[in-house]
Amino acid sequence: MNKPLKLRRFWDKATYIKDDDGFRIYLDKQLLRLPQKSILTVSNETLAKRIVDEWQNAGCKKGDIFSFDTLPITRIISTLIEKIKPDRKKYIDVLLPYVNGELLCYRAEKPKQLVNKQNQLWQPILQWIEEFLHITFRVTKGVMPIVQDKQTINKIKTYIMRLSDEELTFFAVIIPLLGSVVLSIAIFERKLSAQEGFEYAYLDEHIQSQIWGYDSEQQQRLNLIQKEINECVDYLEYINN
Repeated sequence: MNKPLKLRRFWDKATYIKDDDGFRIYLDKQLLRLPQKSILTVSNETLAKRIVDEWQNAGCKKGDIFSFDTLPITRIISTLIEKIKPDRKKYIDVLLPYVNGELLCYRAEKPKQLVNKQNQLWQPILQWIEEFLHITFRVTKGVMPIVQDKQTINKIKTYIMRLSDEELTFFAVIIPLLGSVVLSIAIFERKLSAQEGFEYAYLDEHIQSQIWGYDSEQQQRLNLIQKEINECVDYLEYINN
């Protein structure tokens, strides 16, 4: 994990103003710029309000130290403006290998509790997406790599290519967190909640904790991942308003 970048608050009030390009964020009278100096502009007023709230609460008062990590929606919008919009094809190509590595297609052989839970929770979602996209996934036991059918990969690629830049940003952030294209699509299509997506993606860790006991460091990591998944789903709600 990268060490969070520490910043010092230099403004008293965060606001937004609508112009011909959309909603721009101001810190006092200064336009908010992203790490690569792009001006942060969004087309959705609900989203603008949420970003203003983040910056208004960053560090509490002028002169305080804060971290960019405390600005989750701003970080996602930064990904949209400075990464996805300039080169969306690059990020589609980055996401496609997750199809062959699809989490739900690699089943455990033991312990029995995990095997049963995977069959109970994963299989219905896998069947749902096969019907939804008219595809077939290959499933294996263990961790030996498998290659999915070319038609399956192409249909998922077509699905992703049809997404808007804003929607593609959601997938670019959440797929690595879940390790699953299927679970990400299920959340996007409202088949699963953020909580269910997290629980399905981290079944192994949950079952192992039940068997061997909880590890505080691992639990802290999982809590952070769950928080980031929730933030992605919040972002999705904002862009759909």
